Amino acid sequence: MAAVLQGLKVVEFTHMVAGPSCGQVLGDFGADVTKVEPPQGDVTRRMGPMAGDVAALYASTNRNKKVVCLDITQPDQAAKAQALACAADVVISNLSPAMLAKAGLDGPALRKINPRVISVIITGFGAAGPAGTDGLAQASTGLMSATGPVGGPGFRTGASVVDVTTGVWAALGVLAALDHRRQTGEGDCIQVSLADTCLYMQYAQIGLHGADPKFARRNGNHSTVSCTPMMNASDGRLLTTVLTSKHWQALCRTAGLPLEDDPRFATNELRWEAQALIEELFDPAMRQKTRAEWTRLLRAAGVPCGPERDYAEVVQDDDLHRRGMLFRLGESLQVRMPLEFENTERVEARPPPRLPASA
Repeated sequence: MAAVLQGLKVVEFTHMVAGPSCGQVLGDFGADVTKVEPPQGDVTRRMGPMAGDVAALYASTNRNKKVVCLDITQPDQAAKAQALACAADVVISNLSPAMLAKAGLDGPALRKINPRVISVIITGFGAAGPAGTDGLAQASTGLMSATGPVGGPGFRTGASVVDVTTGVWAALGVLAALDHRRQTGEGDCIQVSLADTCLYMQYAQIGLHGADPKFARRNGNHSTVSCTPMMNASDGRLLTTVLTSKHWQALCRTAGLPLEDDPRFATNELRWEAQALIEELFDPAMRQKTRAEWTRLLRAAGVPCGPERDYAEVVQDDDLHRRGMLFRLGESLQVRMPLEFENTERVEARPPPRLPASA
C-alpha cells in the first residue's frame, strides 16, 4: 500500500522551525520533499547542541527530506530555484516575502508559470507585516500575558509551540488545496502567519474574555474554569483535575480528608476560587506518598491526575518508545506525528539531509 502523499513533489525555501515543520508533516505522509538551502546551509544546522554530526534542532524538523543548495539572491541560481519550484506540486516558503518576490518565488509568480502549483507562504505577521518569531507572536496576541505566576510578569512558553502549530496548520491548508485542485485543476496560494495561528490557539481564552474578562487573566497553574490543584508529593508535584463533585469526593476520600461536604467547596465555582486553600489543606497528606503512588490511587478512584515530569523523565518513558512516539534516527531523538491510523500508511522515517560535499 502506497503512502497517502506518495508522488507529491514538494519544494521548500525555509529556515528555522515553522516552515520546515510544514514540509516534515508532508514528508511523514510520503511526499517527496526537497529543501532548498543556501550554500552554507540552514542556520539551524549551526544552532544549539549537536546530535552526532547534525544539530539537534535541525534534525528535529527536517527528516524525510532531500537538500539542494542554491543562493537565491544570485540571478542565475534564482532561475534554477524557480524552475525547481514550478515543477513541484507544492512550494513552502518562510523566507522574507521581499526576497522571494525578487527571486521570482512568490506565489503569483510561480502560479503564472504553473497554475497548478500550491504556494504556501509562512510569515510572522502577514506578508505586509514586520518580521516575526514564536516569542513575538506570543507577546503580541495575548498568550504571554496569560502564562506565568498570578502575581508576576507574563512568560513565553518553554517550547516553540507557535512555530510547530503554524507548520501543522500550513500542512492542513495544503491538504485542503490539494483536494480543491483535484476538483478544479487550479492551484492556490496559502498564507499563514505565526500571529494568526497563536491567536487561533487561544480561541477559548478570547471567547471567555469577551464574556467576562476576569476569566481570561493569568492563573499560573490554575485552569480558567475548573479546579486543578497542583499537589506536592514526596518526590515532586502532581496535577489533579476536579471537574465534578464526584471527583471532589473521590479526592477527599483517597487523601483521607473529611472535606467532602465542606460548604466552602460545594460547587465547581467555589472550588475554583478556593484552589490555593485546597492545595494548602491537602499538602501534609499528599507529601506522604510519591507521585506514582498517588497517580495509581487517584486514577483508580476516578480522579484525573498525573505527575509533573521534566524532559529527563519523559524521554525515558518506555511506553513512548514502545509506541514509537519517541524514536531515534542515528543519534537524533525524534518525535513522530501524534496520529494513529488503522489503514493509512506512514513512511519509514529517513534522517535529515546532509549538505552536499561541495556546499
